[in-house]
Amino acid sequence: MSLVPVTSYIYTPLNQLKGGTVVNVYGVVKFFKPPYLSKGTDYCSVVTIVDQTNVKLTCLLFSGNYESLPIIYKIGDIVRFHRLKIQVYKNEPQGINCAGFASLTFEGTLGAPVIPRTSSKGFNFTPADHKMVEALRVWASTHISPSSALVQLCDVQPMQYFDLTCQLLGKAEVDGTSFLLKVWDGTRTPFPSWRVLIQDQVLEGDPSQIQRLQNLTIDILVYDNHVQVAKYLKVGSFLRLYSLHTKLQSVNSENQASVLSLEFHLHGGTSYGRGIRVLSEGNSDVDQLKKALESADLTASLPPEAICQSEHEDNLLSLSSSGSVSLYEVERCQQLSATILTDHQYLEKTPICAILKQKAPQRHRIRAKLRQEVPYEDSLHRILQDAATNIPDSKLQNTSLYDSKAWTTEDQGGRTVVIHFVKNNGILPLSSECLILIEGGTLEEITKLSSTFHSVIPVKSSQEDLEVLDLSMPFLIQEKAHHYGCKQCSHLKPIQSLSSLAESAQRSPSSVAEVLGIVPLQYVFVMTFTLDDGTGVLEAYLMDSDKFFQIPASKILADDNLQTHMDMIINMLCPPGIKVDTYPWLECFIKSYNITNGTEQQICYQIFDTTVAEDLI
Repeated sequence: MSLVPVTSYIYTPLNQLKGGTVVNVYGVVKFFKPPYLSKGTDYCSVVTIVDQTNVKLTCLLFSGNYESLPIIYKIGDIVRFHRLKIQVYKNEPQGINCAGFASLTFEGTLGAPVIPRTSSKGFNFTPADHKMVEALRVWASTHISPSSALVQLCDVQPMQYFDLTCQLLGKAEVDGTSFLLKVWDGTRTPFPSWRVLIQDQVLEGDPSQIQRLQNLTIDILVYDNHVQVAKYLKVGSFLRLYSLHTKLQSVNSENQASVLSLEFHLHGGTSYGRGIRVLSEGNSDVDQLKKALESADLTASLPPEAICQSEHEDNLLSLSSSGSVSLYEVERCQQLSATILTDHQYLEKTPICAILKQKAPQRHRIRAKLRQEVPYEDSLHRILQDAATNIPDSKLQNTSLYDSKAWTTEDQGGRTVVIHFVKNNGILPLSSECLILIEGGTLEEITKLSSTFHSVIPVKSSQEDLEVLDLSMPFLIQEKAHHYGCKQCSHLKPIQSLSSLAESAQRSPSSVAEVLGIVPLQYVFVMTFTLDDGTGVLEAYLMDSDKFFQIPASKILADDNLQTHMDMIINMLCPPGIKVDTYPWLECFIKSYNITNGTEQQICYQIFDTTVAEDLI
């Protein structure tokens, strides 16, 4: 690595950024997410910086090389980005890396040596750059609050999220979605630390050193997108783990009394900057850690009964092979949920096994995983095929309301199709404004016609007039928008009632429904969710118009982007091709109610006051 003094580059203040430009910038880190495997083989790092103009800039940086992304250790670090492309996202500037992108990172502490951190083999750093770093340090000392999340193991408490600086002593793969890290920071936890049994797995590390430091070592399970980073960590390296989570767990076994142990989890996802970063030698935090390790009291010991390696724990750490959520996954209950509760937070979480034993009606709060294939049923083909066997009545063609065109197809034994073109004040309008009625058409034909004509109504011949075909299918089709009516509430009127709508501008779905005696149905998502929390399985109905998925049910059929977005959410909630243990948790409110099925009384469950988390939308 070499420093080549050259003429200073031009650096753009953050309040002067413009979309479509490529710039060089300096800034103080206000928020960041360490590099994580984002898509395919690319790592992503999210960094929000601010400068003396007090303007923030969020940068999304991608690379196939973990170390080529900015080497940021904590809030307050100083960064220099070269060749950062500025784009506009939601009316705000956003930075992305482009060809030739490079970065330098510096400690933000006043008085610390100005030593660049970078993976570049060569870079330019001038006296002007040195002054820029010092000026930003001075400004940040009064404008940026230092991170208070850094905690030593001796100060850790249950149910806490914190950042930990530590040394890696050993590592091992537990399963495809979790990885074990054995670390220490020279201090001992106030509670006994749990021990992850890796059974026949190979633990990488010096067994004698791990044995010697066992009283000061903790086991951390990292999950999901952090596993790939954990695999490439070198034993002996110095780490910072961000948003590490602790949980006090009581473990029982037949041979000993209940024991409280402190569990450590680095959950999946990147919320709150969650992730792992390797610290380089010479960093002030590493220097402090080395001093703590050198002065550590290796004679500190714990009572033998505090070492939590019972058969019960062994069972928790073995994944279920039954296709259900294992109890091990239940212990990860603090993993972020893919859904959000919008009310009734006072309700306590209830295991499904307890809900299934209770009478209805009740309201419950659960935490479970979605375990199912999304059903798809298409009955429109069958309805139209059945209707095509009826012969249209020629007496009902070519009236004052519409002109008719009939023909016989060569398929299905000579199927007769009739299209009635509804007039506008006695005149046929342009196709883009024309309402048509169709008898004997297939779904494919109706779909094609709906892309040409303003509206399509499937009809059939009755004794006196044409009438709506069947309220089991849409009574009005406008391109991809299908409008349905209620079978129970509607009282159908003859098609000639459309004559009261003289102008095509009046032929809105609600107007057409009103004159034809149809009570329109509201678009809702109706689904059955099979929920599993490791203690039991229940099926709960979801009936929602726009709150759960935050997608309007009335618009999704007409919008390809909304359909794609809906598919994405479903695939996130219930990922195809992987074990249910790896699915995200859903925290839901469900209510139970009684129904009578013939002579039998049955309890059903429905999801309410729950919505998909914003980071999935």
